Amino acid sequence: MRKILLTLIVACVIGLTVPANADYYLAGGFNSWDPAGQLMTDNSDGTFSATVTGLDAGVRYEFKVTDGTWGTAFPGANSWLFADGAGEVEVTFDTNVATDGWEGTQYRIGLNTDPGTWTLVGGFGEATDWNNAAAEMAMASQGGGIYMLSKTLAAGTYEWKAVVTGSWDAISWDGRSVNTSNMTLSLTEDAQVDFYVDALTGVVKTEIIPEPTTMALLGLGAVLAIRRKK
Repeated sequence: MRKILLTLIVACVIGLTVPANADYYLAGGFNSWDPAGQLMTDNSDGTFSATVTGLDAGVRYEFKVTDGTWGTAFPGANSWLFADGAGEVEVTFDTNVATDGWEGTQYRIGLNTDPGTWTLVGGFGEATDWNNAAAEMAMASQGGGIYMLSKTLAAGTYEWKAVVTGSWDAISWDGRSVNTSNMTLSLTEDAQVDFYVDALTGVVKTEIIPEPTTMALLGLGAVLAIRRKK
């Protein structure tokens, strides 16, 4: 009996002191899709990074982040990148769960390069629906790799995502990949919606701005509340 208890205690201690394999690698068209092709640096804060060199400047490559095997790989579909003028790109992988209001919230794949042109695609009941090169749906640069487009929409449910103009390289709740899943937006009333994509961090979000009538009613409610307190 003592031997069994001692064995269990030793096993528990080993389980606590030996960390799980937290290594991550880059595998892609730049290293023959070797799942352990390039080890990423552990930054000791839940993030990992690696600089890929020797690429063709401005050329698009597909890749994944792996655990060194094909047993675990991010994202589901291939991710993508464009090399800079020197044929390099820095890739980051964030395993932390973010609460900053941007989607996706975990396993974010970031780049230090930006394709430079982004388009909003979706089902808005317009002639430009799902047109990945519609000039009317071009997202404007806000600086720092962030792009935005505002639309006034009626109450209803809409699907959308941000794509590199003229392609299906996209960013959505499931990360930076080829033809990501669609985002879903539900409005209970007419509103202006600001659609954002952060090309460097690999995330998207919406900000909903109520119509002026709604804002006026909210303001009136606040005034009445203050008067009641007096």
